Amino acid sequence: MAVVIRFKRTGSKGRPFYRIVVADSRYPRDGRFIQQLGYYDPLTNPATFKVDEESFAKWRRNGATPSESVSVLMAKHAPAALRPAPLPKAEPAAKKPAKKKAAAKKPAAKKKAVAKKTEKAKTDKKAKARAKAKAGTPKAAKTKAKKGKK
Repeated sequence: MAVVIRFKRTGSKGRPFYRIVVADSRYPRDGRFIQQLGYYDPLTNPATFKVDEESFAKWRRNGATPSESVSVLMAKHAPAALRPAPLPKAEPAAKKPAKKKAAAKKPAAKKKAVAKKTEKAKTDKKAKARAKAKAGTPKAAKTKAKKGKK
């Protein structure tokens, strides 16, 4: 489910009023939504823009992507909410004993040694084949019979 933060248009014809909502991207623009975060009234002078920055930041951290028009207005009115603080990191787990780490490394070392042996055997076979080809019986030289002399 792709979640977006976008405008939902309300108001009458010629008198727009927008609500900033969190909705599934598959829902229609003015259809069902998950949560309302604020509103935007472009007819007031200056335009009124109000949004719950904490909820906006929470939704951003959870993976919601704002629409282009919402992100432009957020950049003007609440730039800090566009770049929410990262979630606090959990404390690292207790360190495991070194014995287990050493035991885990041994099979990897064995695999490397086996790989080296097989690689060396392959190169030895190739070298032997080359040497055999060079030292093998030479091909019979073709002799051309000279015409005219007997």
